[in-house]
Amino acid sequence: MQLGTSAADIFRKFGLRTRRNWPVSSTPRMVEDLPKGSQFRNALEELGGLYACFAQFLCWRADLLRSDYLGQLRTVRVTPPPAQRGRVVQALEEFGERGADLAATLEFEPCWNTFSRYAFRGTLGERAVAVEAARSPFEPREFDGFESSIGLLNEEGVRLATTPEVLAQFRQWCDLDRDLERERSYLDTLNSGRLKSNVQHPTVIKAFSNSEVLCLSWVEGEPAGPMIARGSASAVRKVTEGVLEQICMLSVIDGELDPDSIVITPDGKMGLRRICRYVAVPPSQAATALKYISGVLARNSTAAAHALARLAHGRAGGQLEPDLLEALSDLEPELKVNLQFPRSASIFEGNWRALSRVQSARPLFLDLLHRNLIALGYWNAETTAVTANSDLIAEAQWPVIGRLLRARMREMATREMASEWFLGSGLLFFEGLRQVNRLADEFRENDLSIGVDAQETSDSSTPQNRLVRSAIIIGMLLIVFLVSVRWASALPAPYSAALSAVAGVAGIGLFWAVSRIG
Repeated sequence: MQLGTSAADIFRKFGLRTRRNWPVSSTPRMVEDLPKGSQFRNALEELGGLYACFAQFLCWRADLLRSDYLGQLRTVRVTPPPAQRGRVVQALEEFGERGADLAATLEFEPCWNTFSRYAFRGTLGERAVAVEAARSPFEPREFDGFESSIGLLNEEGVRLATTPEVLAQFRQWCDLDRDLERERSYLDTLNSGRLKSNVQHPTVIKAFSNSEVLCLSWVEGEPAGPMIARGSASAVRKVTEGVLEQICMLSVIDGELDPDSIVITPDGKMGLRRICRYVAVPPSQAATALKYISGVLARNSTAAAHALARLAHGRAGGQLEPDLLEALSDLEPELKVNLQFPRSASIFEGNWRALSRVQSARPLFLDLLHRNLIALGYWNAETTAVTANSDLIAEAQWPVIGRLLRARMREMATREMASEWFLGSGLLFFEGLRQVNRLADEFRENDLSIGVDAQETSDSSTPQNRLVRSAIIIGMLLIVFLVSVRWASALPAPYSAALSAVAGVAGIGLFWAVSRIG
């Protein structure tokens, strides 16, 4: 933006209506003929800085903008400040001779450069690394000026995108990547070994990391951005599985989902070279998020609406759920020209748009969850156009659920987890025995006449007898299940495998027996 040129001047230049009355004749005719989405995109790109960052934030926000706007915002060119290689070299030299040796191997061009991060690739011995530094390009006063200027827009197509709630969320989104320590904490947790996933993250090399720089292992692979642009359905499939694993297994959401930071590793996994805007799903909402995604993919609108209302509101109940169902019933799906949008992504988009109608302020993690699923839907539609009814999100569900179940079973297979689970289940076991004894006492005291009642051909059909029999079966299955789980991790093969199989069969039988009660 040229010195002395205001945001209102740029908006006027590109034919966007503002709250000030500008003469229509001042807008060039060639600009007036452009679609509104192109006008909005061009204005944000020319303004640059926070406005270009706002365009990145709005990309895929189908709850706020129509698809014609989204298609344009994907192509916004951003120009971050130059990367400061000298600053990185100076920070590494503080680590002594080895740090200076690493600094000498740094390339002169950054391997990534964004508004908040830049990094240079180097080598540590025979290992490729990236040394990353952070910066804070935007001050609070710049946000104040941005919000005042963006509030001048009076275009119907961007009305929802310029509300105070959205602008406050934009500030929150920008604050996610201000601190290197936050990124380091996420990477340490993700690579701790407690979380099993096919998504590959860089590891922090602590010997050359401090508050100024992070030294990260270089994740080898082919960048996903060019692969998606070439129409690679296999790349989109791997990214889709990775994004679902982030949500369902790791309980984190990539708040940026930049395809240029994603790679497809040589062993066919999704890898990330940098993570700047990760957001955690609240622990109390992790299971609800999984239920919501499963409800949508199972096309169970009631269950999905219930879970979505809980994610948005933080608890069950209230008026939000009936309001959401009413908004969904009145919502008209948006038609996308020349695009075979997958059904699951259409449902997520409809739910998101309905939620925005009934609740303006929402948790950031929930909007970012939908943002990523919508992005997958568009990539799916663009790379599998020749395949009718292709839905990679639905196809990725079961592989991800399978890995989730295997990970949980591996956790239970350890001696420590099995012992904790066994001790914690002891109360349930003894309570079950107490209930069986109580039912047996009632049977002896009150129902002895059943055995000599000539009118009954069999006593097995009475409700009381069925309940006693079910309680006995459940008690027996519970004993078998607990004992098998307890000792499966303690015994050597092949006994551990045999007991694991017995525990699985007993668990299925226990579920079946419990489901028949009532």
